Amino acid sequence: MNQDLTKILAVLVNYGNEQLRFLERVVAELKSFKKYDVTIIVNSNIDLNIDGIDIVNVFILDDYQLLPLTCRTTIWENKDNFDVFLYGENDHLFTEKHIDNHLSYSKILPKNRITGLIQFEENETGKYYPAYHLDFEWDFNSVEIYNGKKFAHFSNLHQATFILTKEQLARIGKQLDFKELVVENTLYSKIARKIKKTLGLKIERTNKYSSKCKVNTDVFQFGGMKKMICVSDFEDNLIHHLPNIYIDGLHGRSKLRSDEKRMTESLAKLLGTQ
Repeated sequence: MNQDLTKILAVLVNYGNEQLRFLERVVAELKSFKKYDVTIIVNSNIDLNIDGIDIVNVFILDDYQLLPLTCRTTIWENKDNFDVFLYGENDHLFTEKHIDNHLSYSKILPKNRITGLIQFEENETGKYYPAYHLDFEWDFNSVEIYNGKKFAHFSNLHQATFILTKEQLARIGKQLDFKELVVENTLYSKIARKIKKTLGLKIERTNKYSSKCKVNTDVFQFGGMKKMICVSDFEDNLIHHLPNIYIDGLHGRSKLRSDEKRMTESLAKLLGTQ
C-alpha cells in the first residue's frame, strides 16, 4: 500500500456467477486508478477467484436481498482505516473521474450537501437513463451554484452505488445506524403523512426503494445531506450500468428508461440554456 496516495476502500456486492464478467471489469477499472490506492473487498454468496480482489467475504443468508447491506457493515468496520469509501453493485463501473469529482465537489459544497451520480445504459441508438421513470424527476427549482458550477437535485436517489469521504461517513453515522436499513413506516411518519394529506400537501410514495436499493438510498435520504448532481459536468457524473438490460427490459427486468432527448431537454432547462 502506497502511504502517499489517498486510500480508498471499495466494497462490492456479488450474488451468483451470472455477472462475473461485469465484476471483473469493475475490479480491473478500480485497480487501474493512478491517484488512489484502492483496496477491494467483495461480499458474495459464492467464493471468487478474480485478479485484483483483495478480500472475498462469503455470506450464507436466509434472505439474500440483505447481502448488499453487509457491505455497509464492512465499510463501517473499516471507517478509521481509509480516506474514501465506495459501495457498488457488481455491474456498475466506477471511474477515477468519479472519485476526482466527488473530492473536488465536496470541497465547495456546503456540509449539508453531497454529490451523487446518475446511472446510464447505452446501445447503438444512444444513452438511456433507467432512474428517469414513473414520477421521478429533476427538481427544476433546486439549482444551486458553487464556484461557478451548477448543481441540482434529482428525485430518484437510487444509483446502486455511493462514494463517501471519511468525514461524510462519520456525519451519516450520527444520523442513522449505518449497519442497518432505516425503517420508514414508523408511527411518526404515518402521522406526518396524515397531516400533509389534511393540509393538501404533496405526499411522496412510500416504499419507493427495495431493501437492496435502500443500501445506497438511505445514505442520501436520511444521512443529513441533500443529494445534488453537478449538471455543469453532467457527462462526468454518469455511471454505466454495464448489462444495459433496462433499455428493452431484458432478463425479466422492467423496461425502465428515458431516452437521451428527454434528459437533454431537462439539462437545458436546469442550465438555463433552453
